[in-house]
Amino acid sequence: MHQDSCSIETLSSIPVTTATHSKRIWRVPSVMVKNVKYHFVSTLNFPVIKNILVFIIGFFKTLLWAFRGGRQDKVIICDVLNVSISTAALIACKMVGIKTIAIVTDLPNLMLCSEKNRGFQRRVLNKITTMLMLNYDGYILLTEQMNQVVNGRSRPYLIMEGLVDADMVTSENRLKEKASEKIVVYAGGIYEKYGVKKLIDAFMRLSGDDLRLHIYGHGEMAKDMPDYMKQDSRIVYFGTVANDEVVKKQLQATLLINPRPSSAELTKYSFPSKNMESMVSGTPLLATPLPGMPQDHRPFVYIFDDESIDGMFHTLRRLLAKPREELHEFGRLAKQFVLTHKSNRIQAKHILSLLEAI
Repeated sequence: MHQDSCSIETLSSIPVTTATHSKRIWRVPSVMVKNVKYHFVSTLNFPVIKNILVFIIGFFKTLLWAFRGGRQDKVIICDVLNVSISTAALIACKMVGIKTIAIVTDLPNLMLCSEKNRGFQRRVLNKITTMLMLNYDGYILLTEQMNQVVNGRSRPYLIMEGLVDADMVTSENRLKEKASEKIVVYAGGIYEKYGVKKLIDAFMRLSGDDLRLHIYGHGEMAKDMPDYMKQDSRIVYFGTVANDEVVKKQLQATLLINPRPSSAELTKYSFPSKNMESMVSGTPLLATPLPGMPQDHRPFVYIFDDESIDGMFHTLRRLLAKPREELHEFGRLAKQFVLTHKSNRIQAKHILSLLEAI
């Protein structure tokens, strides 16, 4: 199977709920973007009814697609967390003998849901998803640990922790354009459980008028940011800004940080996309040793060997004392690594290889 001979179509449910939209009847026409045709399931925006209609329409649309032009060399890839449409596609494919691959980006029983999503309906959907996941012919998983949970029948699988945009090769990270201060950047959820408080406490112990900690994002700790900035004027909280602005600031920074604790059970079955986004920026990344981090990443990421406040302080002090040239070269090599081995084009080739295997 060659990438130039592939024809790709997608079928998606429309992401609306009664809480976000008052419109009840939803029809979205198909669109073609860069040789990929996107189809959307029309539905009625009512609780439960919407999911039933998505299942029924998704089932028959999958059957029509299966028989259009014959079934030879056709494969369906399902996002298993989109329960209604993936279940419909799986059943239809089983009926007509088309192979199916599951993309699993989260384990249903470990998903971090809001309180209103932890009710009976969510528990039922999680159980259905868990049972159905055993019935696919292949799997695309975030971490190796996921395979032990999801792939009980030892089907072919691919570990794809993420991808970066191959076009980032044109985005240059120049040492001469770095800020004169030594800027440490955290961008993400502002939560204590993500290690943000430990990071701030560790940074405040550092000495140096030329040091800065820039924080982007929102979360429960946002209300505490004014107090931290009063305690230490080197800390600056920018709130939520456009992604383009964050990328621009990452290029000017000295060090990017993801302090998410590695001890949580969920970390074995997840891998933060922000790690790869940081690496492709060309600015060095300092992160915790998450169990889901592939071994081939480790030579290109600075690691917190000790995730306590004291340990973070010592690691930050050691790295920020390094020559700018050394830090910049480390970031350059990390960018080269992800563009060479983890770009969207390379990962697409790995998926094609998996399709051939099943």
